Amino acid sequence: MYAVANVDTSICAQSNCTICQMYCPEPNTIHYNKNTKSAYIAVDRCKGCEICVEICDHISKHHAISMVAIDDLKDGFELNRFGMPSLEAAGAH
Repeated sequence: MYAVANVDTSICAQSNCTICQMYCPEPNTIHYNKNTKSAYIAVDRCKGCEICVEICDHISKHHAISMVAIDDLKDGFELNRFGMPSLEAAGAH
């Protein structure tokens, strides 16, 4: 089973910090939705390194990111033609 990062948007939206984006080693993997004020993960790019989890837990102290099995993603994911989650899948309505 492959694990990917998953953002709890209710926690992330309260902090509005975006630090996880700066430390992710994979370009274009962690994005920020200005409408929901929360980060979201392009799961097709996530390599499962858990750096974002460590940053969120130990640097920013928000505990908003966890690793989950890709099959267990709460809302699933949808890719558009660019390989990124669609705005609907990322929570930007």
